[in-house]
Amino acid sequence: MRKQTKLVAVTAAAALLAIGASMTSFAATGWVEEDGTWYFYDNDGNRVEDEWKKSGDNWYWLDSEESGAMATDKLIEDDDDTYYVDSTGVMVKNTWVKVVNEDQDDDEDPAEYHYYYMQNNGKAYKNGDASTIKKKVIDGKTYAFDDEGIMVYGWVDASGDRLTGDDGWAEGAGDADAHTYYFGSWEDGSMKTGWQKITVYDDTDGKEDDYDYWFNFKSNGRVRKMDDEWKSNGKYYRFDDRGVMVYQWSMTNASDSNASTSNWAYFNSPEDGARLTKGWFKVVAPNEDNTFVESDDDTFAVGDADEENERWYYADGDGKIASGEIKKIKGKYYGFWPEGTDKAGAMLKGLCALKVAEDGSISKVIKWDMDADDLDDCMDNEGDFENKMVDGASLYYFGDEDTDGSLHTGNVNLNLDGDSYTFTFSKTGGAEGRGKGLTGVDDGKYIYKFGKRMKADSDEKYIVVKASNTTTGASNDTGSDGVVVEEIDAADLRKKAQPAGRNKDGDTVRFVGQENTAWDTDYYLVNTAGSIQGDKTAAKDGDDWYFYTNDDQIYMYTNNKTLKGNDEYTMTVDLDGWKKWTPTNTTDPLS
Repeated sequence: MRKQTKLVAVTAAAALLAIGASMTSFAATGWVEEDGTWYFYDNDGNRVEDEWKKSGDNWYWLDSEESGAMATDKLIEDDDDTYYVDSTGVMVKNTWVKVVNEDQDDDEDPAEYHYYYMQNNGKAYKNGDASTIKKKVIDGKTYAFDDEGIMVYGWVDASGDRLTGDDGWAEGAGDADAHTYYFGSWEDGSMKTGWQKITVYDDTDGKEDDYDYWFNFKSNGRVRKMDDEWKSNGKYYRFDDRGVMVYQWSMTNASDSNASTSNWAYFNSPEDGARLTKGWFKVVAPNEDNTFVESDDDTFAVGDADEENERWYYADGDGKIASGEIKKIKGKYYGFWPEGTDKAGAMLKGLCALKVAEDGSISKVIKWDMDADDLDDCMDNEGDFENKMVDGASLYYFGDEDTDGSLHTGNVNLNLDGDSYTFTFSKTGGAEGRGKGLTGVDDGKYIYKFGKRMKADSDEKYIVVKASNTTTGASNDTGSDGVVVEEIDAADLRKKAQPAGRNKDGDTVRFVGQENTAWDTDYYLVNTAGSIQGDKTAAKDGDDWYFYTNDDQIYMYTNNKTLKGNDEYTMTVDLDGWKKWTPTNTTDPLS
């Protein structure tokens, strides 16, 4: 209920104190408490019934239905007036009260509660004139009430009666003088003005279902209707005889294929309502319910059409719908689903895995609006991504569809399902290259795969990343440029460990590598920030093994950081002298 529903705040204890102060029992005259219940006796010793009695600043009702007991939590009908007493018996004023709807009917009156507004005199506000609607402004919002004081809601006619039934909202269709209003749900009840999207049941043209339609209500609450063209802020809108804003998809050439966006245009978008000539609009793709030209054939976005998903589309000055491209619009770049997909023409959103050709056309959307699990699958070549991130495919980020949706470049920090990720997307080029996620080593500081910075999580502390080609901005892990970026499982490294003798503590030391030989330069040690580690001695990872690096190159990986022997125990490999090893001699640690 988006209004004041707070009752007068008087606790039972406070009320009893107030009554006790002024309801002193004298020979069964006035206020008397009997077994925890208050009564009022007149001078003849009779209980008073169906009257208001005052105590202090408050009024109380003596209820004949309870043998004269003070009423609590109850609507009171006194002559033609309706009041309400709270849990302490006090008549409430200047406030909303809600009462359980004992006659709740899902079809005619689905309200779980009925709302009343009690005025300064405690009387419920009522419509005393059945011939016209009676409205009242409360806390800056406008409400209407019936002749019993019940707040009306939903569709209401000019006399203030609720229009019930499936098609009640359309009552008066064809009559321009049959004014209707809309007061929201029973939990709301405030009169609506301006643009409102409302779900109504529509059984015209065989639809027979609930639909979300746009209506516009004048400042006095009356719905605009009857094909009346209405100008607002330089734009023109039209409404049918029920008040529904007219909007239609239409084929520009009905003889051509329904499955191509190039053969469709949109007029009077349900999002902006204007006669569309150029710009953005968010709607459901054309289906049998919203097309101007009827057809039994599938339309260009059959999946979205069937599921009635609203998407953002862009039409150029000729009304042509953008699709299958990264397009520059007012200085920003946006992506659109290609033809032949169930979302053709829809604006891309969020983190997307795409194949983009040199001319900026999008040949394939592998995944869009990716979550953290999708990203993991992409990095691991699993699930929907298995063997698909090839031939130039990479990640792109288009932002949130309702706040921006444009292609992001440079460094971007994303939060996916509570996890934080750092990406770098290309800043250069036009639609053919801008926004593509980098793959490879960037400036000797970080390693990226499809734009995602490779880094260890807090438990791992360090990870090994293999980048077979250090070309900055490389586009994929198996593509024509030969770049491969992959995280190496530390367990796979440890399986290759060789014994190097026993250290002075008598522990057997094992190491991954080869004596007097550094690891291939394709292998990098990366920390939790994603930084390549240039000079580390005994950097312990989450598995309690130790890495050794010098000038960005990994030399070895050991199970113990004590590398010296003594007279009793001998190190057969001089691991302690690893910095003297010749880095020009390299080996693949996994070979």
